[in-house]
Amino acid sequence: MGTHRRFHPILVLPLDNPQAATFTGGDLYVSYAPAGPKAGFRVERIDPKTGVLARSPWFPDYYYNQPPVVVFGSVWVVAGLCEQQIVRMDQETLAVTMRVAIGKNFETGPPVASDGVLWLSSTVSASLARLDPRTGRISTVLVPEMAPNSQVVGITSGSSSDYLYVSVINQNAAHSQVIERFDPTTGSLFIVPTPPFELTRVLGVAGDILWVIQGGGMMTYFAPFSTASLAPLSCTGAVTCALAGVNGAVDGSVEDGIFAFEHIGGTHGRPGSLLLDCIGGPRVSTVARLQLPSDFPIPGGSSLPSILLVLGDGYLVTFARVGTDGGSGVAIFPLDSRCAP
Repeated sequence: MGTHRRFHPILVLPLDNPQAATFTGGDLYVSYAPAGPKAGFRVERIDPKTGVLARSPWFPDYYYNQPPVVVFGSVWVVAGLCEQQIVRMDQETLAVTMRVAIGKNFETGPPVASDGVLWLSSTVSASLARLDPRTGRISTVLVPEMAPNSQVVGITSGSSSDYLYVSVINQNAAHSQVIERFDPTTGSLFIVPTPPFELTRVLGVAGDILWVIQGGGMMTYFAPFSTASLAPLSCTGAVTCALAGVNGAVDGSVEDGIFAFEHIGGTHGRPGSLLLDCIGGPRVSTVARLQLPSDFPIPGGSSLPSILLVLGDGYLVTFARVGTDGGSGVAIFPLDSRCAP
């Protein structure tokens, strides 16, 4: 395992309530909410070295705590409360260029890019939707292997293929949660062989590894699977850790082909800092452990949202206490080259 290395931010920016972020083309895209109780959000495009480049219009009456999706030369977000919309914005200016209404019987999370289109997952039914990024046309894709009473609770795409990985749960049957790999070209599905009687959810794909969250409560942990064979991979003790409890608050995320494992408090974390493990393959082991200064309040239990916002394009972004009206800001750090995929 790599040794500890301490980093300092190269830029700190105030934002009222940053929610989620992504890196694309060297720029940081952050969704954030206004100060105070009023619901709504907007997106900022930020140069990690110089600061804010563009701001989107406000999208009122809706909280958006998912990263903006930047694909096909545009930025995509979900807006609206009772009647959701997929909003397309110009990647440079963040001006709105298209709004696509989503049916009331198809509530969705953030879109996922695969096979040249955007895929939406229904949180109220066992179906996916295919959105043409040029025309905005939406077509529903019924997945026959999914039970009629099931619903999609997570979706991600492969980093080097067009496969979609879908978490499905049947609310009317005990121990019915599964993860399936969906091929948009053929329509075929394969079951990821997760242990029975455990809650599972896809986290993301880093290289040739599919990361899955398994278990629940105090015993939740991250588990790696091969994207080629869907077989479980061996996992070191540093990777298989509880999300909360004896190890303090721990979180994980997959960004830019990297799996990052975050220690906050507990036996690993330290006051005023957080530790970040970059996990790499094929041995699924820690390749670097970074120590980052943090002035953000550390909770005693699970961190929701996580202090780590995003990493990619050679940078890493965390929360920082520089916001206005009691909100928080963001701190941008250089990313250790050992974390590169």
